[in-house]
Amino acid sequence: MKAIVYGEVIWDVYPDASVIGGAPFNFSANLAHLEDEVYLITAVGQDDLGKAAVEEMNKHGIHTDFVQKNNFQTGKCLVTLDNNGVPSYNVLTNTAYDNIELSDTTIERLNGDVFYFNTLIQRNSVSKNTLEQILKRGSFTEIFCDINLRKDCFDKDSTDLCLKTATIVKISNEEGHFLEEMGLIPITEKHFAQRVSEAYPNLKQVVYTLGKDGSEVYDRDSGALISSGRPAEVEVVSTVGAGDCFGATYMHRIMNGESISEAIKKATERSNIVVANKEAVPF
Repeated sequence: MKAIVYGEVIWDVYPDASVIGGAPFNFSANLAHLEDEVYLITAVGQDDLGKAAVEEMNKHGIHTDFVQKNNFQTGKCLVTLDNNGVPSYNVLTNTAYDNIELSDTTIERLNGDVFYFNTLIQRNSVSKNTLEQILKRGSFTEIFCDINLRKDCFDKDSTDLCLKTATIVKISNEEGHFLEEMGLIPITEKHFAQRVSEAYPNLKQVVYTLGKDGSEVYDRDSGALISSGRPAEVEVVSTVGAGDCFGATYMHRIMNGESISEAIKKATERSNIVVANKEAVPF
């Protein structure tokens, strides 16, 4: 499978260490470890963290053909801990990944089995405009959007763009109520994933993750709601990156012709490995 991934690379900067992340990076790394051909479209700064980011991409087997270096600082989230060890996060704005630009020629040549994007990359007009051009002019079999709502990094327009252009979307139960509050889907007694599908007829599948209770997928063609069931319990070390691993594994399996039930089973099993480890990509 060939995947084109568009979005942010963010370093979580702690008082004593820096850890690379960002949902598109994690998604790309997981696909690469499944031996897919993955190209990440992003931007880093001409600083030490930018150099380190490219090194991490190479380490995980992510193709860096479309990774730009610009004059903005590499994306960072400053993490501080209070006296009780409770973290607070400051995601810096107007960073390198907020300013991704591609030539018309490059955009027109973009093609793949899957194109991935999310809401956070739309917070700045430069990267959002580039995204809109890719969606209009690129050639992809499926478009996968992980809603991935982050505080102060999404709005109604960015969420609506995800829902109206994707063919497969992933939403967590922690994010679902935002779609209702923004008026993007109606509040009825129907299952949440079905309501999303009915509101956006371009969606073939709505993947609804439920944390420790597993996941469900509403399939438009069959009208069926497929459940993973409650997954095996594991000792949770960190949930960072688990959703990205789930999404990558699900798309890998679906694009290789597996059934929805088998895909969500394998995605759940693999994301359980992530939550049992400190690293977001422990493979």
